[in-house]
Amino acid sequence: MKGLLSNRREDSHKGDYGRVLIIGGSRGMTGAPYLASQSALRTGSGLVYTMVPQSLETIMCIKLIEAIVKPIEDKGKGHFISESLNTIVKEIENMDALAIGPGMGVDTERIELIGEVIKSSEVPMVIDADGINCISYNVAMLLKKKRSIIITPHPGEMGRLMKKNIHEIQENREYYARYAAEKYNIFVVLKGHKTIVASPQGQLYINNTGNPGMATAGSGDVLTGIITSLLGQGVNPFEAAKLGVYLHGMAGDLSRDKKGEYGIIATDIVKNIPYSIKILMKKENLC
Repeated sequence: MKGLLSNRREDSHKGDYGRVLIIGGSRGMTGAPYLASQSALRTGSGLVYTMVPQSLETIMCIKLIEAIVKPIEDKGKGHFISESLNTIVKEIENMDALAIGPGMGVDTERIELIGEVIKSSEVPMVIDADGINCISYNVAMLLKKKRSIIITPHPGEMGRLMKKNIHEIQENREYYARYAAEKYNIFVVLKGHKTIVASPQGQLYINNTGNPGMATAGSGDVLTGIITSLLGQGVNPFEAAKLGVYLHGMAGDLSRDKKGEYGIIATDIVKNIPYSIKILMKKENLC
């Protein structure tokens, strides 16, 4: 991780640290984009935009104080619709990185949305959760990308992508992470005990931070926000993925040290992201 973090300039402004967009949410699933957005902020993003279906605007504006909420017309359906595709794609143009998928749900309209974003986006992106589930219906859409893509599946999502059961994935984690990365020219973060990061060139990183207490709802959304923030700050995709899972695990370890493994929730991990960054920077004599 050496050299990936640096002290900020005295004359910094928020525009120096990335504009990131979190695309997600559906009725009943507002927590996922919220957690991803908060994590991006806590990882140092200068500006975080949270794009949600218009039906969710009020609750997201209440939940998110520091992020900028971008409601998208949904005709009262509570999820993204095909008619809003052009608006969504247009909003991406001014961003430095984006994440798509947390809490988004899966249907034909959202599968179309994922495909269009992949095909048209000029910025690096993280695809997580329902974004991955949408891709599993047509994995070849990944080959149409213009910029780097990081996917962050848990074993179940990886199984759907690879058309394998979870047991097969878990028994061959390194193989499937590398296989998917090389075949689709993407970066793969296969979550779980000793999370694996694989590059299209066949490189593998096996993470050594984290603990079983992080097996809790929303933990993956936190990781998505961390990695997206690092991408937006200009860290290259493989390093952003490696550093992201390391910091995520360290934040989980700090949470465990305070509360034990049984009581950790995702917001605990979010709160410990800055302390994880501080510890890592101190190790590198940056603070």
